Amino acid sequence: MSATGMTPYTHKLPVRCHRDAADEMLPLLRDGIAAGDVAIDGGEVTQLGQAMLQLLFSARKTAANQGVGFAITASDAMRAALASAGAEHLLDESMVR
Repeated sequence: MSATGMTPYTHKLPVRCHRDAADEMLPLLRDGIAAGDVAIDGGEVTQLGQAMLQLLFSARKTAANQGVGFAITASDAMRAALASAGAEHLLDESMVR
């Protein structure tokens, strides 16, 4: 539950998070952040591309600027990709505001 008492918008990432997946996710995240807290489920991700990484960075920053909660759960492969990119901080799995 979000701080507002509503269930956060949840989006499950595909197994392969490439550019097309990021393009599809952009409007969904935009709408989700506008509606309130966002939870990203990356539990099945095996590949994380640069476009999706940039989108997650941007979405987290946008959510923080708007006072909206944003959390990501990740598979081991997604964790490894984020670590190699120096982006482990995206994985604070609590609703970060």
